[in-house]
Amino acid sequence: MKLLKIFLDTSVILSGLASSTGGSRKLFAAAKLKKLKLVTSLNAIEEAADHLDKLKINPNQLSELLRTKIVFLVKNPSEKMIEKFIQVSPDPNDAPILAAALLCGADFLVSLDKKHILTPKVRKTLKPMKIGSPKDFWKWVGKRKQ
Repeated sequence: MKLLKIFLDTSVILSGLASSTGGSRKLFAAAKLKKLKLVTSLNAIEEAADHLDKLKINPNQLSELLRTKIVFLVKNPSEKMIEKFIQVSPDPNDAPILAAALLCGADFLVSLDKKHILTPKVRKTLKPMKIGSPKDFWKWVGKRKQ
């Protein structure tokens, strides 16, 4: 069976690094066991790196996710593709994340950003890709197994 490809936005990466429990950290654990494939963009990694100090997260933890292949980097979308997503989210800075998630063929985009990404407009635009919080993702996985 093909592994689910899960695109992580910055908020989920930071949450998974900051907490030893919770849905975001559970994603890392499942990827480590090769139960799913976690992907993200360089844009999300750079944004996460900018917030490590504020959250008191050791920068080595972020590089370790990539080095040990718990999270894989996907190809950056072109400027032309990013432009198509500028109007989709209330925050134009999310356009590269949305474009990268679509470009890589993710099954699910996981985010904790209720204001900008977990919106009806983003969900409609990226359909059939699923979009939700880590909790939504784990509920969805549970339903698929039934």
